[in-house]
Amino acid sequence: MNNLFKAFSILAAIALFLTTEGARAVQAQTHIVVVSTTIQAAIDAANPGDTVRVPPGVYHENVLVAKDNITIEGSQGAILDGSGLPGTSGITVRSLTPLMRINGFRLTGLRIQNYVRNGVILNRVDHYQIDHGEYIDNSAYGIFPIRSSNGLIEFNRVSGSDDTGIYIGQSSDAIIRNNHVTDCTVAISAEVSSFITVQDNRVMDNTIGMLAALLPGLSVTETTNIQITRNLFIRNNRQNPVSDPADVLSQLPSGVGILIFGADHVTVTDNKVVDNNSAGIAVIQVPPALATLDPRIDPFPDHNKISRNVVLSNGSNPDPKIAPFPPSDLLWDFSGTGNCWSDNVYKTSFPALLPDDCP
Repeated sequence: MNNLFKAFSILAAIALFLTTEGARAVQAQTHIVVVSTTIQAAIDAANPGDTVRVPPGVYHENVLVAKDNITIEGSQGAILDGSGLPGTSGITVRSLTPLMRINGFRLTGLRIQNYVRNGVILNRVDHYQIDHGEYIDNSAYGIFPIRSSNGLIEFNRVSGSDDTGIYIGQSSDAIIRNNHVTDCTVAISAEVSSFITVQDNRVMDNTIGMLAALLPGLSVTETTNIQITRNLFIRNNRQNPVSDPADVLSQLPSGVGILIFGADHVTVTDNKVVDNNSAGIAVIQVPPALATLDPRIDPFPDHNKISRNVVLSNGSNPDPKIAPFPPSDLLWDFSGTGNCWSDNVYKTSFPALLPDDCP
């Protein structure tokens, strides 16, 4: 018995030693680089796995992250400001080698403002997280992952972007949740992307609340498997500021809560969509003039499910661009197959009877 006790004691001591040494090894690998001059200098000094901590203050620079697994952690009062800078973006994350990918990136707690295009842009980045930040008055996009995967965008405040507040493009497997987006042309957009979840966001006072869109001429040819759940889409009646006829956004009406534009397998459930002047939830095809530009795409919205949403007081002051369709809470242009509507609370729809045979 004593020998057995001794054996267990030895094993326990070994396990404790290995656990302690493992913890020390992990701690040794985690290094914090505190910004003392510029954010870029700190990133250049950091190694993969390091955290770059940004103290309070205003930083005027264009930052490039070209390493795996870097975290940028902004302290309260840390502001990255693009006023008067020649560069287009606050933070760019991409490899310096063409077509190579970045693995791992996190941006948290920083305010990024006044850039001529993007607050933060990620190109070919896998396993990223953008959280607890503010993205204010960046002219085109606030948060902009493209050709990226396995992302989490949460607890951010985004406003003042004349293209899109939070944009996912040519990407897959991302969650956008618990963000507050206001005063943008499109608040949240999933464009030629797949397996995107949009949930528990507050989307108010934009031109269009949510856009799930298929567009021609891109490397990806479908938008599919988008989940839009438990969001608030309220008063998205901001005038559309995009006037360039070559820009697809210029053709879209203001006053739409959720617009499904040629996308497939979009599930819209348990949202509140209220007081949008043109339409609450609209499901339409890519117009023929756009669709003919790319024979690879199927322009029709298929297998979209709209259920258990509260969609009320929409369509009271429609943008003329919604023609030839009437304003309404629920809107469908008759295109596509397998689309269905069930258990929604609404007053107006076009057509008056919508397919309700949801599986």
